[in-house]
Amino acid sequence: MARRGHEESGDRDERSTGVVLAGGRSTRFEGGDKALAVVDGTPMLARVVGRLGAATDAVVVNCRDDQRAAFERALADVDVPVRFAIDDRPDEGPLVGLDTVLAAVSAPRVLVVACDIPFLDPGFLDALLAAVDGEAGSPDAAVPVDATGFATPTCAAYRTDALAASVTDALAAGSLRLRDALEELDVRTVTPDEFGASRHALADVDTRADLQQLRSARETDDAA
Repeated sequence: MARRGHEESGDRDERSTGVVLAGGRSTRFEGGDKALAVVDGTPMLARVVGRLGAATDAVVVNCRDDQRAAFERALADVDVPVRFAIDDRPDEGPLVGLDTVLAAVSAPRVLVVACDIPFLDPGFLDALLAAVDGEAGSPDAAVPVDATGFATPTCAAYRTDALAASVTDALAAGSLRLRDALEELDVRTVTPDEFGASRHALADVDTRADLQQLRSARETDDAA
């Protein structure tokens, strides 16, 4: 039986859905699944879900079947409607995981976020989602870029129908890269600065050293 708040079906009347891509093996993160690493007393996955839940009507977590029990425990105290989209083709990358998730999403807009961005800014997420509100002239996607111009499609907002079509086409062409799915989309690029977000709002974690450096940088900023 699903825990309270962790629904199995996708039939809620949702205007927007948060999508967490969490099916990776964390091969560079020594000592366990990075989604479960504790940041400021909370598992990183729970931090991401909580922030997504503040901006969307519900959250779907994409993961492998063997991750689910641990993820449910990590999310037990998160007051956000969560359901799971289990990979039937694990270890094939985020584009395949996203294809799995989108089959369970009926909301017209999605916020897609990797599980390893611990300092997501809810206000920034709100702004990304507003950029793809479906009004005339709004783009298919709002994708952040960092100070070097590097795009972050795993912390971005999309029109669901456009994203689903582009993911299908990219997979049919033999691609497993999420970036390739952007080629068919009308993309607006944005920076965290435009919306007053922290410089750490896009920072992801691959290793424990990355996490420690990010914690230290955040603490330095907070103390300034």
